[in-house]
Amino acid sequence: MSKKTRQAQSGTTTTDSHVERATSVVTGQPILIRCQCPLGHDHTYADWQERFGTSAFRN
Repeated sequence: MSKKTRQAQSGTTTTDSHVERATSVVTGQPILIRCQCPLGHDHTYADWQERFGTSAFRN
């Protein structure tokens, strides 16, 4: 699927893929999640929350 198709379907602009890093609360092992958020670079969930906060979930 092309970027234009994804963009038209989602209604948002696409960014380059990067990694959101998390840590498993069960094993302590790193979890790497493919991400395409507006930060546009590798980050942790805490970094994302600091930038966008809970208001990002509101419609």
